[in-house]
Amino acid sequence: MITRLATAADVARLAGVSPATVSRAFNAPALLDPQTLERVRQAAARLEYRPHGVARSLRSRRSLIIGVLIPSLRNTYFAETVERVQALLAERGYTVVIASSHYDPEAEHAAVRAMTRQGVDAVLLVGRPLDDRTRGLLQQFGIPGLRCWVWMDEPPCVGFDHDAALRQVAVHLLSLGHRRFALVVPFIALRDRLRSRQSAIRDALADAGVALPAAAVVDDQGFGLPGGRAALQELTRRGEVPTAVVCSNDLIAAGVILQARAQGLRVPVDLSVTGYNDLDLASAFEPPITTVATPMAEHASRVVDALMALLEGEMPAPDGPLVTQLVVRGSTGPAPGRS
Repeated sequence: MITRLATAADVARLAGVSPATVSRAFNAPALLDPQTLERVRQAAARLEYRPHGVARSLRSRRSLIIGVLIPSLRNTYFAETVERVQALLAERGYTVVIASSHYDPEAEHAAVRAMTRQGVDAVLLVGRPLDDRTRGLLQQFGIPGLRCWVWMDEPPCVGFDHDAALRQVAVHLLSLGHRRFALVVPFIALRDRLRSRQSAIRDALADAGVALPAAAVVDDQGFGLPGGRAALQELTRRGEVPTAVVCSNDLIAAGVILQARAQGLRVPVDLSVTGYNDLDLASAFEPPITTVATPMAEHASRVVDALMALLEGEMPAPDGPLVTQLVVRGSTGPAPGRS
C-alpha cells in the first residue's frame, strides 16, 4: 500500500488557512504574522508535508532531485562513481542530494526516511543492503529505489558480480601454483552479514582441493593502506604463512605489499598480492598490482539510464551484471619454489 503524500491543500485545511498562505509560509515566511506561520508549520509537521521545491515541475509533480545514499565518502571508487552519476543527472536537469550511512544500518534507514520527506523523485543506494526496512520504506511512499555496485537477483539493480570476479582471482593464483592463501576483507566494518565473497573464494579453492583456514581470513581491519599493513602483521602473529593474499581493494593490497617489504618479503617472489577496482594507484604502484577492473564510466552510465527508466514508470531491462576484468600485473607470480 502506497502512502499518499500530504499536499498544500491538506495542510491548509488542518491549519485553517488558504493554500496560498501555505505556499507563502514556505516560500516567503516574512509575509505572514508569527501566529499564522507557526500554525501552518505545526500542521505541516503533523502531516509530514514535504513542500515542492522551486525547481519542481508543476506538470510532472517532480522535484528533479535524486537522493544518493553512499556507504562512505572515503571510498575512492564510490565517491568517483557518485561524481560521475551527478554529472550525468545534471545533464538531464536533476540535482543530487548525498548522504553517507557509514556502513550503519540505522543511519541508512534514517537517511532514506529523510530523503522521502524531502520529496526526492528516486533514491540511489550504493553498495550492499544494510537495513532490511529500506526497500519497504521506499515502496510505502511510492518512491523508486535503485541498488548499484553489487549485482543482486532482486531488481532493480545495476552492479557487478563480485563473487564471480573473486573466483576468477582465485583460479589465477591457483594456476600459478599457490596453495596457501589468505583473504583480507573488512567484513566487520562493512557489516557484510552474508560474506559471499569469502564463500566464493573458499568454493574456488575447494574445487582445487585447497582449504582456506579461518585463521587466514582477516576481517577486522580498515579499508586503506594502514588496514593492509595491519592485516599482514595479524597474519604473521597468527602464524599464517600464505604465499598469496587476496584483498578487497587496491589500497589494502598496497598496504600488504608495503608491510611485506618491511618484513623482508619480496612481492611477488615470496608473496603474491591482488587488489580490486583497478584504481590509478594499482598501475602506478611498485610492483604494479594485479587487480579486478570494475569499469566506472559504464557503471555510472548504466545507473543513470536505469534511474531514468524508473522515473518513467518502467523497470530497467535486466541486462545482467556488468562485466569485470582480471588485470594481471607484477604483484602476482609463481608460488615460491615453482618457476
